[in-house]
Amino acid sequence: MKKLLFLAAAVCSFQWAQAQVKNFSLHVVAEGNYGTPNGDVYKVSKTGSSFMATEGPLYQIANATVGIDVLQDFEIFGNKAIFCGKGVATTKMAITTFPGFDTIATFNNATFGAGIQCLGKASNTKAYVSKATGANPFSMVDLTNNTIVPVIDPASALSSYASYMVPANGYMYIAIGSKIVKVDTATNTVTGTILPGLGSIAGMEYDSVRNCIWLLGKIANVSTIVKMEPASNDLLNTPITLTGVTNAKLLRYGANKLYFVSGTSIHAYSITSPVLPTTAVYTTTLPGNSFSIFYGKAFGVDPVSGDFAIAAVGNYAVPSMYEIVDGTTYQRIDSGSVEGHIANELILHTWIYTPSWDTTALPHIYAACDTTLTAPTATYDLNTITGTTNDPVSYNTPGTYTVNWTYTSGNNTISQQQQVTIQDTIAPVAVADTLPNLEGNCPYVLVAPEATDNCGGTITATTDSLTYTQAGNYAITWTYTDASGNNSTQTQQLHVICGGTGVKDAVLAAARIYPNPVNDALHISLNQNGGIYSISLTDMIGKQWLNQTATGTEITLPVAQLPQGVYVLHISKKGRTEILTQKIIISRK
Repeated sequence: MKKLLFLAAAVCSFQWAQAQVKNFSLHVVAEGNYGTPNGDVYKVSKTGSSFMATEGPLYQIANATVGIDVLQDFEIFGNKAIFCGKGVATTKMAITTFPGFDTIATFNNATFGAGIQCLGKASNTKAYVSKATGANPFSMVDLTNNTIVPVIDPASALSSYASYMVPANGYMYIAIGSKIVKVDTATNTVTGTILPGLGSIAGMEYDSVRNCIWLLGKIANVSTIVKMEPASNDLLNTPITLTGVTNAKLLRYGANKLYFVSGTSIHAYSITSPVLPTTAVYTTTLPGNSFSIFYGKAFGVDPVSGDFAIAAVGNYAVPSMYEIVDGTTYQRIDSGSVEGHIANELILHTWIYTPSWDTTALPHIYAACDTTLTAPTATYDLNTITGTTNDPVSYNTPGTYTVNWTYTSGNNTISQQQQVTIQDTIAPVAVADTLPNLEGNCPYVLVAPEATDNCGGTITATTDSLTYTQAGNYAITWTYTDASGNNSTQTQQLHVICGGTGVKDAVLAAARIYPNPVNDALHISLNQNGGIYSISLTDMIGKQWLNQTATGTEITLPVAQLPQGVYVLHISKKGRTEILTQKIIISRK
């Protein structure tokens, strides 16, 4: 429902050289074809130095329904908007959210008959509407509760529909023909009528800087502007004669200037530095004549910047074309088209675009062993810029480091710092959950067990002594310590047996075991014959992988099928208590 349709990005648009890049938001009110409810509002916008988007039809997309038949007027009231039509379709007015355009309330023929001719904004919570025909032609719209209340008109001053309506000092000033009817918005009652002497009023604009209303009309068939001061009992100042102009229309105020249209040209009258006669400051290049180009109210001025927009209805079908012009240089900011039928009103807002950097605070990176940084990004002028640095991006040594990132777009550069900390706080984890109990003859030589470290790989345990020459029971405390000083311990039980002579079996004492490390076959040379030997091979957690008996002087153990790792070889002679133990490493390297 709320999803807007992007009809085009950069629709028929281009930019002329200018001193400053400007963003803009242009709402194009498209009347639509009579008898066909396709009137709607379209939005053309530019953000950044290049991105263009056209959205719409806004009302139809938001509500999944048809548009307004002959969309006569449109206005924004803070977080609400009003659509007014005067076609043959039932819906004559719709109140919607803004900018979502979801319908809040609609009003049909029973309220407005033939439809609405003109809409005026008194405040963000109060609007006035003028019926096209019929009794009680003016009503107040209360946007706090979305209700309609007829204007109280004791003397029947509101004799016809309005051409223009502007608010000032708590009143709504309504132009009807050659008169202005004044309505007190607090009581919703007509309080008087003003006759400015300008014939049929051709324009009326409120100037918030001077708290005055500017009126456009004719005196002696020459276009004339008059300043009216609501704060001074609606004082009418001396007329300003626009010499040489007889058909001025569409009076607009912007940035201390009064703009008006004559033929296909725009004139500007400086309020602060007046020069008469006025000269045309811009002549449109849109196709058509002064009627088809400035159809309805299709000339809009940003009151703050003074930039202005012009629309043309083309062939009264689609597309409707527009131009946006800088109010200082009078150079074109943009031109293009929208898919709306018969543009009849424009609401323009422009602002100077100054590209700026948009960055996100960089996180402090913590790692136990090592880390490699990913370059961060920033945004400039809606473009993503990847940071660069002369500092290392990979770290594996304990400590805290500062990395300086730089973002560059053309001649624009900014920098950011990022902290990196390498700190290992995890102790090694023993390979074996539980170490097996050991038993053997003296002297007994221990084989150190191993642990796995998260940063250092394999850690070999240490203990007070590896060799035991005295019989007894011992509790061995093994300690695994990594490079960062983190340690863990394990305890292993050892029972040492020492014979009466204290002399090892001569054959075992003279045994030669090779190669070590070994790949596929381990050789044991006993150097003399005699006896039966028990030979076994266990890993560091006590699992037995080989167990056999052998005789002779040369014994070969096949180890090609065993996994790589550290093992303990045990050799004992039948009938003797001595046991020879030897650490064996099986490696495929």
